[in-house]
Amino acid sequence: MKVLLLGKPELFNVMAGDRVQVEQTAENLKNLAVDVTIKTGIVKDVSTYDIVHVFQLDWNLECFFQIKTAKKQNKLVVFSPIHHNLEELKRFDDEYAFDFRRISRVLFKNQFHRDLFKEFYRALFRPSRLWIVIFAAFYGVKKMSIQALKGSDIILVQTAKEAEDLKRTFGLNLICEIVKNGVSKSFSNNNFDQIISPLDFKDYILCVGRIEPRKNQLSVIKAVNLIREESKIDLKLVFIGSKAKNKHFEYISIFDRYLKTSNWIKHVSIVSYDQMPSYYRFAKVGVSASWFETTGLTSIEALFCGANAVASGDRAKEYLGDYASYCDPGNIESIKDAIYKEYISSRPQLSDSLRNEYTWENTAKTTFAVYNKLLELKNDL
Repeated sequence: MKVLLLGKPELFNVMAGDRVQVEQTAENLKNLAVDVTIKTGIVKDVSTYDIVHVFQLDWNLECFFQIKTAKKQNKLVVFSPIHHNLEELKRFDDEYAFDFRRISRVLFKNQFHRDLFKEFYRALFRPSRLWIVIFAAFYGVKKMSIQALKGSDIILVQTAKEAEDLKRTFGLNLICEIVKNGVSKSFSNNNFDQIISPLDFKDYILCVGRIEPRKNQLSVIKAVNLIREESKIDLKLVFIGSKAKNKHFEYISIFDRYLKTSNWIKHVSIVSYDQMPSYYRFAKVGVSASWFETTGLTSIEALFCGANAVASGDRAKEYLGDYASYCDPGNIESIKDAIYKEYISSRPQLSDSLRNEYTWENTAKTTFAVYNKLLELKNDL
């Protein structure tokens, strides 16, 4: 079986959740003897592959062309949209705008129009994509998304909530199957004794993700600062993630100001995926107060490494259940209360069933079963 995994053009620019999903899915599919290739952007010739698996619907106009090309060449198409909740996204744009987002918030009420405006802004830094954005302006971003979804043979979602959001946003009755994300074996706490601390302090609050408004680091800083003032605990706050300066210069400048004036905050820009367990292991709380997420993968990673978790959004609850505290990303007090609750709590004791469920091996096995089912149906025709 030859499979092409197709990601967005900038997939490998930063270490983000979609990149981890694509790379870990590919690695574990290879362990199942699948011939896997990863490519990004628009690929004109997919004739040598049995299945084309496309990732990312939101902010990836290329997926329309990726799927259209595959269907023209009579290929089976699997689509993992990694779709976000539209209401959460709109609230984020309405309440927490920085930089050029302030303009889009005033000019447009329709979220798809706002997203198109942002695509034009991004094209200023990547002129080669300008033709795609112009096409989207005339064809319609929502219409492109609908055609991409309708052109797929099956949709793989991460949660039941994602399937509901797709149906509500686009008005389609889609064939969906839940394929849960996971963590790699290196995140198991069975080898904690062998892990060396990367920092000279421990029991800190850890926030993992690209430094940008969506991830809400500035609110986390304010929340932790309140805990420090009220409890008199010398809490340390550690951020791991690269800075998206071209997109969020105002937000980054405020973040940098906090770094310079607060010696209890530390920022580590780049950490490889394999090195992340050591940072999680010595944290007391892993916090994800994002305005919107698909699953909140960093919270699962934190729990697997023995740190407590704070998350936001209904989708995270499908994965984490009672193992985490939840916060409202737009409410500093809510973030503060959730972090403090987890900080003073004992470390998590995860069940074996949970540890066995959320693995990339299982993700690959479920995905592989979907591939085989599609190929069998095609051969029966």
